[in-house]
Amino acid sequence: MYDDTSLMRMVIEDLADAHRWTYEETIEKFYNSATCKHISDRRTGFFTFAPREIIELFAEELTNGR
Repeated sequence: MYDDTSLMRMVIEDLADAHRWTYEETIEKFYNSATCKHISDRRTGFFTFAPREIIELFAEELTNGR
């Protein structure tokens, strides 16, 4: 994930708080998501997004069942 460690940490912490998931649950859910894969793909530009934008994209993914 290149240099996205701090972005990922912020996203995971916010997701865990928002959903009341354990840190481990959050890591599993998020790291296995399409949203997380897009962050690692430099061509998408997702790595430039704010944590809140990433969380919104992940929420859409959860809602749409992707």
